Amino acid sequence: MPFYKYVAVEGSGRKIRGVIEAENKVKAISVLAERGLMVVRVEEQKNFKRRSPFFQVSINEIATFCRQLSIMISAGIRIKEALNILARQEVFSRRFRKIITEILVNVETGDTLADAFRKTGAFDNVLISMLEAGEEGGVLDRTLRKAAEFYESVKRLQDEVKSAMAYPLFVLFFAVVIVLVISFYILPSLVRAFGTSIPLSPTIQALLKANKFLSKNWPWFSVLVVGVVVILFIIMRSRYGVYIKEYLSFLFPPVRNLRRNMGLERFARTLGILISSGVRITDAIKMAAHASDSPSIVRKSDEMVQKISEGKTLRDTFAESGVFPQLIYEMIGTGEETGKVDEVMERVADFYEDIVRNSVKRLVSLVEPLLIAGVGGFVAFLAYSIYTTVFQLQRSIGG
Repeated sequence: MPFYKYVAVEGSGRKIRGVIEAENKVKAISVLAERGLMVVRVEEQKNFKRRSPFFQVSINEIATFCRQLSIMISAGIRIKEALNILARQEVFSRRFRKIITEILVNVETGDTLADAFRKTGAFDNVLISMLEAGEEGGVLDRTLRKAAEFYESVKRLQDEVKSAMAYPLFVLFFAVVIVLVISFYILPSLVRAFGTSIPLSPTIQALLKANKFLSKNWPWFSVLVVGVVVILFIIMRSRYGVYIKEYLSFLFPPVRNLRRNMGLERFARTLGILISSGVRITDAIKMAAHASDSPSIVRKSDEMVQKISEGKTLRDTFAESGVFPQLIYEMIGTGEETGKVDEVMERVADFYEDIVRNSVKRLVSLVEPLLIAGVGGFVAFLAYSIYTTVFQLQRSIGG
């Protein structure tokens, strides 16, 4: 079906713009009018292609949305009415409310809920596949509840990692402030007190030159620092930030092990929730691999799917992949024998979630003394350089 770009006015008088897919222009206007919008302009968009948003949708908003939609559907509210209500909820950001509105428009044009989600380009394949299975099986409310529990679990683990790293980051920030105060305020005052003709060590000279440069160019330097911080923040919150974090984690072995365990946890939990939702095992493995954010698992996913299609058991397939520890393929073998692969994967995910928590605690206990030692060492080095300078001054005065 063709796409139409529209400009319409809400009942509150706010002008909105968007793109709608419809059979023809008349159908597009009809759907928009049913939503209580006064259509100003509708134009067909030639060669229109939907693009995935640069920024990822908040996991917290996805979990809240799935939870509320599940409750409304189980209470007997029609999907269109439920989406219309959720599109006005202030608990969601303006961007996410716009996405819900786009889902509603897609549903009103005849799309299934899964297709409507897919067309927005804002949701991952895990959620979309769960919705497809839920719609086919007539258990959409239960599927949405499982999705909410899944994303809440992911968010809970992320929050624990962030809260654990908050104190080391504060120590690092405080240390940087101390070093800057010593380097650019205390040290120049001390040198001025002894005069400009005293012999200075290379370290002190370098710090004084940096102080002089920043004193003259601090407006431009401040703009540069703020710009770099903003750009890094934007990139890390985008979908490209995942690859950057993955690359940086390989530089530090404890972080590499932590990310590996987090990948196994996400893979096991995603695989379990997809299988329990009725998704085919081959599709579930592919999507779970991509949800793990682990390059090694993603690379092996196609090979694993091929072996399963040829008739190999899950246990043998996982064992031969070489990317999973023995615990996972032995447990999944037990799940095959008992017919409870989904439950087994959920327990494996809980196990690795505990490992991740403990790894974060150990990592924090390792980072804190390293930061303190690094800051203390730099301050001691500055103190030694100042003492050496004063000692040379005393010798020159004595001479």
